[in-house]
Amino acid sequence: MVTVHACIPRHRRTRTIRTNGRCTLTPASVAIQNAIALFEAGQHDKAKAALRALLQRSPTDPQANKFLAMFHGALHEDDQAFLFISRAAAAAPNDPEIQFMLGNVGTIVRKYKDAARAYAAAIRLNPDNIDAYDGQGKCLLSLGDYAGSMAVYEAGYARDLRDSNLYFRHGISLAAIGRIDEALGIARRGLARLPDDAMLREFLFYYQNFADGVDPIAHRDAHADLGRDFAAQAPPGPTSFANVPDPERPLRVGFVSADFYFHACAFFLEGPLRHLDRARVRPFLYASPTKPDEVTERFKTLGEWRPIGGLPPERAGEIILADQIDILIDCAAWTDRANMRLFATRWAPVQATWLGYPNTTGLPTVDYRLVDARTDPPGAEAHCTERLARFDPTFLCYTPPAQAPATFDPTPPCDAAPNAPITFGSFNRTMKVGPKAVETWAKILKAVPDSRLLFKIQIASDEVGPAFARQFAAHGVEPSRIVAAPWTKKPGEHFTMYRRMDIALDSFPYNGTTTTCEATWMGVPMIALAGRTHRERVGVSLLHSLGTPELVAESTDEYVRLAVELAKDRDRLRRYHRDLRGMITASPLVDAPRFARDFERLLRDLWRTWCGAGR
Repeated sequence: MVTVHACIPRHRRTRTIRTNGRCTLTPASVAIQNAIALFEAGQHDKAKAALRALLQRSPTDPQANKFLAMFHGALHEDDQAFLFISRAAAAAPNDPEIQFMLGNVGTIVRKYKDAARAYAAAIRLNPDNIDAYDGQGKCLLSLGDYAGSMAVYEAGYARDLRDSNLYFRHGISLAAIGRIDEALGIARRGLARLPDDAMLREFLFYYQNFADGVDPIAHRDAHADLGRDFAAQAPPGPTSFANVPDPERPLRVGFVSADFYFHACAFFLEGPLRHLDRARVRPFLYASPTKPDEVTERFKTLGEWRPIGGLPPERAGEIILADQIDILIDCAAWTDRANMRLFATRWAPVQATWLGYPNTTGLPTVDYRLVDARTDPPGAEAHCTERLARFDPTFLCYTPPAQAPATFDPTPPCDAAPNAPITFGSFNRTMKVGPKAVETWAKILKAVPDSRLLFKIQIASDEVGPAFARQFAAHGVEPSRIVAAPWTKKPGEHFTMYRRMDIALDSFPYNGTTTTCEATWMGVPMIALAGRTHRERVGVSLLHSLGTPELVAESTDEYVRLAVELAKDRDRLRRYHRDLRGMITASPLVDAPRFARDFERLLRDLWRTWCGAGR
C-alpha cells in the first residue's frame, strides 16, 4: 500500500474487511459485528452510520474507530480512513494491528512521518511483523532518509533471513526511486541465501530491463531458465486440440490482461479491439482489471468478456479451452506473474505475447512475440525465445484518453516572454532514467544556458524530487534547474503539465511509450535514442510512425546535438508545437481501423502457419 509500490509490476492494493474472530460479545462488539454485516451486504452508508452512532456514545472505542476506518478505506475514502484509524491508534497505543494499519493508511494519504512512527510502534509491539519493516523502510525512503531506510531493512533481515519477500520489497523500493543497481544488488544478496527463489530470480531479470549495459543474450537466458521452471510446474494442458485447421475460417482470439481499465496498456488495446472485423476475428477478453472503471465498461462491449481474476491457472485454462480459442495473446508477460502461470501451459494452438513487456517471456509454450521491424530489426531474434512476428509500420496503436485536452494553445512555453528559458522535460518513471541518461541530459542543460528540466515522479513525496535533482549536481548542473511537476492523483490530470514543456527527452535505457504519445499529442517534440534492444528502440518506432524520424539519435552525442539545435531554433520549435497534433492524428500510430486490418493479417499468417504444420 506504500506509495513507492506504485512502480511494482502488479502489486495490487486490495481493500477488504477482515475480523480476527476474538470479539467479546459486549453491546459495542455486537454493534460492530452488525455494522460489518451491513457493509458486506453492500449497505455501506448504513454500516458507516451504525458505527458513527456508536462513536457518539463511545468516541474513543478503538475497535469502532478501526472498523470505520476500514469501511472508508475499502471505499477509497482515504482521508476519512486516516482520521478514524488515527483515533483508534490514540485510544489503543499498544495494539500492534492498529498501529500497523495506521502506517498503511498514512502512506496512502502521503503522511509519511506519521506512518513511519506508526510502523516503528508496530515493530516494537510485534518484532516479527516483516511487513512493518517494509512499510517503515519505504516511508523513510519517501522522506529522503536513505540511511534510516537501509537500517530498518537490515533489522528486518536479521529477524527472518528465510523469507524472500523482504528482499523483493526492498528491491522494489529502491527501484521506485531510480536506484536500479542497488535494487539488483539486494536481489542478488537474497539469491545468495535463497538461490532457488523464483520471485527473486524474476525480480532480477525484470529490473535488468531498467539497467544500463545489460547483455541481451544473458538476459534472454535468464528469462528462459525461469520460463522452463514455470512450464515444468504448470498444470498439464490438452494433448491435442479440436480446433478445425482451416486456414481461412473466422478466428477465435483471446486477449489476457489485467489492464482493462484506465491504464497505459489500455490506451493501446482499445482501438485495435474496437475495429476488428468480427467476421474475421472474434475477440475474447480474459480479464482481471485491478481498478474497474468506465474504461472497463467500454472493454466489456469489445469482445466476449471472461472475468478470470483470482482463478487458478487450470480453471482459467478450462474456460479458454471451452471457448475453443485459436490464438491466445498475453498482454502483460512478466509485469503480471498470473499471466505467466497461465501461459506456462498451452491452452490454445497458437500462443503469443504482445504489448505489455519489452522483452521475451522465456516460456517454451509461447510461440510468438508481436513487434515491428524498428523495435526488433533483423538480428533481434537472438534476444528472445519466441519467433518474431512483425507489424508494419508499428506494433502500437494509440488511443488518446478522453481526459486529454481536445484543443490547446500551440505556443511553446519559451515564447511566454522575450528570452524565456527553454524547458526540457520527461514524465517517464524515474527507474527508466539510467545513469547514462542523466549524464546525457546534464550535457544538454549545460549546453543550453538557463534551461531547465521538468520531471514528474510517481512517488508523492517532497523529499524524493530533490534526491533525483542531486544526481545532476555530480555532472555540474545546479539542482535548482531540475524542477518537479506537481503530483497528480486523478487520471489524466497531468496532461496540462505538458504545456510547461518545450522539448521532451525520451528516457533510456528503457524508452517511454505512453509518455511519448502523450507529449506528441500535446504538441511537444520528443528526442529519442536508438539502442540495441526492444526496450531501447520503442522511441524509434514511435517517432518514425508519427513522422519525426529526424528526432531519433544514433548516439548520445547526436542526442545532445539534436536537443541543443532544436532549443536554439525557436522557429522550428514553434512549427513542431503547432503541427504535431495534426501529424499524429494523420499517422499510422492512431489509425485504429488500419491497425486492425494489419493485426488481422498478422493473426491470419500465424494461423496459416499452424494449419500448415500438418496438425
